[in-house]
Formats: sequence, structure tokens, C-alpha cells
Amino acid sequence: MTFELKNNMAMAGWVFMTIWLGMLLLFTWLFVREGGFHQFDPLVETGIMLMFWLFGLGGAGYLFSVPRVRLSVSNGTVEVRERWMLRGRVERFPASGLSARVSDGKDDEGDPYFRLEIALPSGRTIVAKESHHRPTVETAFNRLMAAVA
Repeated sequence: MTFELKNNMAMAGWVFMTIWLGMLLLFTWLFVREGGFHQFDPLVETGIMLMFWLFGLGGAGYLFSVPRVRLSVSNGTVEVRERWMLRGRVERFPASGLSARVSDGKDDEGDPYFRLEIALPSGRTIVAKESHHRPTVETAFNRLMAAVA
């Protein structure tokens, strides 16, 4: 029997940032085509466009660095697949080497946020499940622990 956990939260950031950069490209094209928007001084308008690009590229760098995660347990082996937009990584190890915990934290607005963190034998930590609802994460933790037992 195979147990599987997926964390696809990264896709929300990927979609948002793809739309943001697409709109930014469109507005930059309009800005260049029209010679500015003619609302403010040309230097101010250019500075505003550069600030949008600075935040856009910084946000893209961060959001595109967050992977989708799929963890599966089968026949005493754990397989962790991480997938980014253009690359992926797979790590396999014995189920006995699995170390997991539920961590409490806060989201950007200060609301409680919970994560199921898995410490990998390579020393890295992945987030296998995350939610504002603690019982959702605890249920995933309990099911994972039962699968590796």
C-alpha cells in the first residue's frame, strides 16, 4: 500500500507571478510605445516602471524558488519529489530515517499557520502539508506516522 502527501501551494505563487510579469510586460510595452503615460514627469514615470520591475523580479525570484512537494511512502521507502517550474529533484531513503513535526507559526497577516515539516537525511527540510487549520495538518502527520510504522 502506498501513502502519499502533496503540497501544491507553490502553484498559487507561480500563477500569481506569471500573471504579474505578463501584465508588467504589457504595461512596459505600452509605456515604451507611447513614450510614457503622460501623467507625471517622464523621469518619475520611468522610476515607477523600474520599481514595478524591481519588485516583480524580486517576487519572481522568491515565488519561483518554492517547490511543489510530493511525498510517498511505499514498502518501507520514502520518496520525496520536489518540482520547480523548470527542474525537479527526487530523494529516496528508508522510512526509518523519516523525522516529521508539526510547527506552529503565523502567516503574513498574523493569523495562525501550521506546517508539517519533514527533515530529510540530506539535512534539508521540506513542507509536506500546510494550512491555517491545525487539525488538517495533524491528520496528515498522524497518517504519515502510521504509514511509516
